[in-house]
Amino acid sequence: MKIKKILAAVAASAVAVSAMAVNAFAADEYTVKLGFSDMSWTYQDWESSTTVTGDGQYTLESTAVAGAPDFGVFVLDIEGMYSDHPEATAVLDKVEIDGAEVSFDASKIRYGDIENKGNYRIEIYNQYGDTKDDSGIAATPITSDLKLTFTVSGLGGGDAAADTSAADDTAAADTSAGDAAPAPDSTTDSATTGNVPAVAMISVMTVAGIAAAVSRKRK
Repeated sequence: MKIKKILAAVAASAVAVSAMAVNAFAADEYTVKLGFSDMSWTYQDWESSTTVTGDGQYTLESTAVAGAPDFGVFVLDIEGMYSDHPEATAVLDKVEIDGAEVSFDASKIRYGDIENKGNYRIEIYNQYGDTKDDSGIAATPITSDLKLTFTVSGLGGGDAAADTSAADDTAAADTSAGDAAPAPDSTTDSATTGNVPAVAMISVMTVAGIAAAVSRKRK
């Protein structure tokens, strides 16, 4: 095997290991719960949930609110996200009731650690909060189901990590067919991922590959 092909294979392996390390440590997981009641507290749902696994768009659905004539409390809580990542955000993209999209004024939706509990809240309406007197959505009866779509940013991982991993795999495949690419900067990888063992492994693999290539060439 020619030395260029050996070095290309070593570089491709290093990129793959680096991508795995980034994905493994990129983001935490958080439970997102619906908080809902109608004005009379007859229809309620505090249990419907989904899981956030990093940056990306998510949906949460509920059929437990079927029959609600209006909104009394209408919020989403991403539990613990504000405590761990105060720089992270979530934005409401869409509200659907009985399969039809309901319009809302995005400027009137409230966000953040509204209750000072370390949770990141998306407050659509709350009869006990600031949105009571400045609502961004009209009360709409729910016959069968409710669906909310929202986007999380600032956690890392998620869709963004998947896209990056796919791009890295493509780059590694292209590199293995031609000349070797420059070795990854181990200092940068260590600072951005905090995964020193993975960087050390990459370095060892690179050195071993070069040594094998030189040995074969001498023979």
